[in-house]
Amino acid sequence: MKKTLLLLAHPNLDESIVNRTLIKKLTPFTSENLIIRNISECCIDNYFNIANEQFHLSNSERVIFQFPLYWYSYPAILKKWIDEVFLPGFAYGRKGEQLGTKLIGKQFSIIVSIGGTEQMHTPGGVVGVSINELLRNFQTTIEYVGGIYTYPFFIYGSAFIKEQAQLDDIFKDYQKYIFSEYIPKEKQYKKLIELAYEKKAKGYY
Repeated sequence: MKKTLLLLAHPNLDESIVNRTLIKKLTPFTSENLIIRNISECCIDNYFNIANEQFHLSNSERVIFQFPLYWYSYPAILKKWIDEVFLPGFAYGRKGEQLGTKLIGKQFSIIVSIGGTEQMHTPGGVVGVSINELLRNFQTTIEYVGGIYTYPFFIYGSAFIKEQAQLDDIFKDYQKYIFSEYIPKEKQYKKLIELAYEKKAKGYY
């Protein structure tokens, strides 16, 4: 697997069932290729060690942000982290050689626990907006700094998940997602073309 940095952004992990359980079950699998960092614990006296945070980013091929959906967005601690760590000259540049920054070509993805059901976040549902639409600004940020925004992993109905069997099932998919390799879009398209010829499909789809 790619060298992966999982950044947990949860303002109150002790009261979480889903995120706390997933991180606890994942911890034994940490290695030089999988590093877990709880950014709430990294914020000391309301400050991040910027050099340390940037070091971990620079030495990772894939970065996963894990967080609960807070009022249709991500928690304030993650916004603070982005504001303070994604600095000019590191995450983006304005002129000259500074345009070659440290995040270009890295893969970024998100794992989001959502209290409501998937149906709530569809047209006609209570919220009426999909999670991808709600977090479009996150995708835009990643693409602006030259990162590759890959498919997300959503955990719907987290407010109603209580049973251990439910958590075990979620962990299987969660673990598989973390350890799976992302297939670039051009390779996905090539695979579709090959499939079309194999099945002798006609037209566009």
